[in-house]
Amino acid sequence: MPAESEYISIERIETILVLTLNRPQKKNALTPCMYWALVDALRNAETDDDVHVVMITNKGDFFCAGNDVGSFASLADIPYRERPGFNFMNTLAAFSKPLVGAVNGSAVGLGVTLLLHCDLICASTTTRLSFPFVTIGLVPEFGSTALLPQRLGYQKAAEILLLGKKLDASEAHALGLLNTVTDAETVYQEALDYCLALARQPTAAVLATRQLMKRDGVEGLQQRIDAETQAINRLLPTLNLPAKS
Repeated sequence: MPAESEYISIERIETILVLTLNRPQKKNALTPCMYWALVDALRNAETDDDVHVVMITNKGDFFCAGNDVGSFASLADIPYRERPGFNFMNTLAAFSKPLVGAVNGSAVGLGVTLLLHCDLICASTTTRLSFPFVTIGLVPEFGSTALLPQRLGYQKAAEILLLGKKLDASEAHALGLLNTVTDAETVYQEALDYCLALARQPTAAVLATRQLMKRDGVEGLQQRIDAETQAINRLLPTLNLPAKS
């Protein structure tokens, strides 16, 4: 039985699968059910020859606030390799088909690190990318300790990750983390145009080229995700979440 969540919308447009984070009232913070629904959708897309591209987008004006911290307590007794977030990270990291992000608004925590696994990203002018991990007493996750230094060089990645720096859309675009920055009203269509262009390319060539371009193999990336998750588990008891106003 496929995993389902009322907060994940799934749509097919020709050979494109669109996954929409649809919990805008909570800034699209990800719950266990949302993670499992995403895992199921990605696994189905992986084996469906009629799906050539997957797009990840959001409803509302906040792309994703990362993990729903309210669910942490319910996961405490579950071995980390069985947790929904860990399964999502490994599934997305190993996904072999093109991934396009359509980002309207800010992305925080896992909401921003998941974008490092996308091939193309269209963002709105209101987009802010926030890496708060060290600031709250944790380490970055989702392979970002490997991927960000690869993309930006060690010094710039250290500035962002160690200081918990926030990047606005223009700075993220200048660093090469975003392909385009446009008005919120046109982000979705711009990303969809990318998807349609990718879908028209020869499928085998796209898949082979994508695989060759990945500097860190899937196994190495998943090992990094595992190591990051173990470090997070060690640091969780000292988590320093900001006080609610």
